[in-house]
Amino acid sequence: MENFIYHMPVKVYFGDNGVKTHLPKEMQKYGENVMVAYGGGSVVKNGILDEVKSTLESCGKHVVEFGGIASSPSYEKILEGIALFKKENISLIIALGGGSVVDSVKIMAAGALIEEDIWEEEITNHRIPEQMAPYAVVLTISGAGAEMDHLGACTYEARHEKKTLMGPYADFVIEDPNYLMSIPLRVFTPGVFDSLSHCMESYFGRGTNVWDEINESLMKNIIRNGRALMKDPDNKEIRSNLMWDSSLIQSFSFYMGKPGDFQAHGIENMLAAYTHKTHGTQLAILQPVYYEHVYKDAPEMFARFAVNVMEVDPAGKTDEETAKEGIARLRAFIRELQLPQTFSEAGVEISDETARAVSETCNVSTTNARTLSRQEIFEIICECR
Repeated sequence: MENFIYHMPVKVYFGDNGVKTHLPKEMQKYGENVMVAYGGGSVVKNGILDEVKSTLESCGKHVVEFGGIASSPSYEKILEGIALFKKENISLIIALGGGSVVDSVKIMAAGALIEEDIWEEEITNHRIPEQMAPYAVVLTISGAGAEMDHLGACTYEARHEKKTLMGPYADFVIEDPNYLMSIPLRVFTPGVFDSLSHCMESYFGRGTNVWDEINESLMKNIIRNGRALMKDPDNKEIRSNLMWDSSLIQSFSFYMGKPGDFQAHGIENMLAAYTHKTHGTQLAILQPVYYEHVYKDAPEMFARFAVNVMEVDPAGKTDEETAKEGIARLRAFIRELQLPQTFSEAGVEISDETARAVSETCNVSTTNARTLSRQEIFEIICECR
């Protein structure tokens, strides 16, 4: 096991009526002006925005709304949020939404207290601001686990670049499973695979340690609850389990002491700068194809996944055969979630030009089963079409 320092400062309030129960006490720590950042109209239609605003106003807070954050957030929109933060003298930003909103707010918080451009500071100059604005999360859709970490991804539309920037950890997170109940399956299931993907990214890094066995249990829990969700979509207990699953993996404990395999993630990040599709949806398309390219380079590791997670019977099979069946079962699970398995199924056209641009600019992992060439990354993207 490699050396590491582990610190998780995020406080989570999990359970019913979290906003009304816990938000008033937390708000005693902050000034008058509070920004509530959110995405589309869902939190308006289902009344969650009104609940948060009325609770804040009952605490004597002045609420500044910042809506319209897209599911694949843009840096240009984040700059608007930073400007509004400074203009309104905001004391706290509340991210009301899922991963895209939370990621955007992290980057806003990172850039809110400096005069420099945060993209240039972090991506170009490799400087992290010493002070960042505080933010909190009221989670309305699970899957990304973004509420637990300090990393935020966004797309610089003018440059066709999607990058991950570093922000602060949330001061606190409110997770109320009731907020998940109105989310339709087609919106919820990409988050289920997103959670599983995060688990696999830590699992398939080189080496093994104690976290791998814990990770296997979490993956099995996600798969079991994902299948149960498809049969009983209105079951609150199932959605509650999946909500907490996604937070657990992004507590980063599973990444401690071993490197991860973030190759599929790296490809998807750059591809999203062109397609703007949901992160979990595109990972569900890319990840099995990627694994089919590399499983023979680490057959024991993939066979272990097949047996311990996908419940493949290894009797009479080689490690390669067991591993291959495990990947096939992963594909079957993706189909059970009614997620697309090709970009054409997802309604996305990937040209050779786009595939080549992504393959030439995405991050290349060196801690996976085998380091891919840029040409092979291009071929993987084309196979997914």
